[in-house]
Amino acid sequence: MKKTCFALSFMGLAMVSSGVAAQTQVTLFGVVDLGIAHVSHGNARLTALSYSGNSHARLGFRGTEDLGGGMSASFWLESALAPDTGGTGLNFQRRSTVSLSGGFGEVRLGRDMSATNLNPSWFDPFQGTGIGQPTVYSMLGAPIRVSNALAYLLPRQLGGWYGQVQYAFGEEPSNSANRRNNNYEGARLGFADDALNVAAAVGRRHSGTATAAAQVKAANVAASYRIGPVTPMAFWAREEDSRGARIDAWLFGASLRHGVGEWRAAYSHYDRSHSGDDWSKLALGYVHHLSKRTALYGTYAHIRNRGASAQLVSGTGVADWPTTPPLASQAGARSQGVELGIRHNF
Repeated sequence: MKKTCFALSFMGLAMVSSGVAAQTQVTLFGVVDLGIAHVSHGNARLTALSYSGNSHARLGFRGTEDLGGGMSASFWLESALAPDTGGTGLNFQRRSTVSLSGGFGEVRLGRDMSATNLNPSWFDPFQGTGIGQPTVYSMLGAPIRVSNALAYLLPRQLGGWYGQVQYAFGEEPSNSANRRNNNYEGARLGFADDALNVAAAVGRRHSGTATAAAQVKAANVAASYRIGPVTPMAFWAREEDSRGARIDAWLFGASLRHGVGEWRAAYSHYDRSHSGDDWSKLALGYVHHLSKRTALYGTYAHIRNRGASAQLVSGTGVADWPTTPPLASQAGARSQGVELGIRHNF
């Protein structure tokens, strides 16, 4: 009798679970990526365990509920991982959003990547990771991610067109001297088909602090075109602030798929207005796919600094680099590095 009751109870639980699963899907996902990096700048050297050399190490949860009538609700929680030390805790600072989607598009709230950061990340053969990534992320302070954001994304059924508008609230009171601090507005529009992908974005971050420019404006245009196994890509990005500083960046790169291997190459140049403190970067890499989830990779990168520029080849997790000699005494020095690692998706 007890066995019969247990079986009926189990069957009832399974039926309830099946009914819920038909409407709601929740996925656990992540990446563990670890490597060894050797970097140099001038006469300083450092060898360290690095991470996110091929793909950003992360742990996340995402889910979607079918609301009927073509509408759905979804959430996305994504936390950065530091596999070399076991950090960084479940803080979900990579992404923390909730969305409502339908034929009208998607309304998304929370912390997300900024509209102006998507093109430099997507149209880079190294996908913004490892020592090969462009140094566009360290120009004048345009945000990589924004908190307290409200975004609208175009629906997917537009014949290849995609885009979004985004506004992030700084959440400063109206009577504060810094009332516009961390406010951000941005927009992006693109078109993609089987081979071509082009996109443009503009945005502006406000600051009311005494130690920062009142505004940092960002604009970029990017394109890629797949020709068989080869995908050439390029982007132009500009950041300028209200103090008169401006940096223009150009990147030309390509990826080549050959069997289980993928070759990557990128050259980028960064030009400071009214200054000779410019720099350029060359990056070469190879990824060997052992399976759909696991890959080995190697990357070489070289930065040529000019004038007082002191940009570094640096991998994620290569902390306190460089410690000695002071970076100021190494202005104009060349920087280079090699990174070897393994990446596993789950």
